[in-house]
Amino acid sequence: MMIKELASTKILNELTRRIEQEEWKSGQKLPSLAAVAKEFQVGVSTVREALRILENKGYILIEHGRGMFVRNPNCWKQETAWDLTRLSVGDMFSLQEFRAVLEPEMAALAAERATPGQMANIKAAASKMIEDVANNEDYFEADIAFHEYIAEACSNEVMAQVMKGISDLLLESRRKTTRIPGSAERAAHFHMLIALAIEQRNSALAKEMMKAHLQDVRQDSMKLKEGWLAAAELNPRKGRKDHDNNQRV
Repeated sequence: MMIKELASTKILNELTRRIEQEEWKSGQKLPSLAAVAKEFQVGVSTVREALRILENKGYILIEHGRGMFVRNPNCWKQETAWDLTRLSVGDMFSLQEFRAVLEPEMAALAAERATPGQMANIKAAASKMIEDVANNEDYFEADIAFHEYIAEACSNEVMAQVMKGISDLLLESRRKTTRIPGSAERAAHFHMLIALAIEQRNSALAKEMMKAHLQDVRQDSMKLKEGWLAAAELNPRKGRKDHDNNQRV
C-alpha cells in the first residue's frame, strides 16, 4: 500500500507541474486515464486518485463522455480556511472524532432528503465496495464515494464541501485501518446497512448504523496503536519509526 501511495503522490506532483508550467495549457484536453496510467506504469485507480485531487483543486474539469480539460488559472483554488485537503490532524483519532460528530447526523439527513437518484448512487457505491473487497481489488474509490454521496444527499452545500475537502484524509485513514484483518469486509457490510436504511427513509436507523460503522473504524485504529506500542517495546527504534509514519494521516 505504501508503494501505491507514493506513486499517487508522484503522479499528482508531476501533473500539477505540467499544468502550472503550462506544458498543458488552459482549455487543452488531457490524455486519457489509460494513457496516463500507461505512461507512469501504474494502475488506473492510482491515476484516478491524483486526478480527483486535481479536480477538487480546480486544476482540471472532468466531463464524462468528453474527457479531462485544463481549467483557467483563475479557477485554481488557493489554500484558504475552507481548504481542508492540507489539514494536518496529527493522528487518525482527531479525524475520527470529527467524523463521529458529523457523519451520523448526515446519514440521518440523507435518509430524509435524498432523491431517488442519490439513493441509487449511495447503494451502488456500497455494492461496488462489497464486490471490490470480495474480488480482492482496490475498493478505496467506492469507499470514499459512498461517504461523499451521503454528504451530497443532505442538500447542504457546506456538508458536501467539507466531505470533499477531507476525502484525502479519509483515504489515508482507510489505507491504515485496512491492515487489520476483516476491516474492509466489516466496513463494506456497514455501508450496505446504512444504504438500506437511507433507502427505507429510516433516519434513526441510518444514524445508528453510521455510529456503529465509525465505532468499528475507531476500534481498528486502537488495534493499530496497540501494535505500534508492542513493536516499540520489542524494538524501540523501529517501533518509534512505525508509529511516526502511521501518525501522518
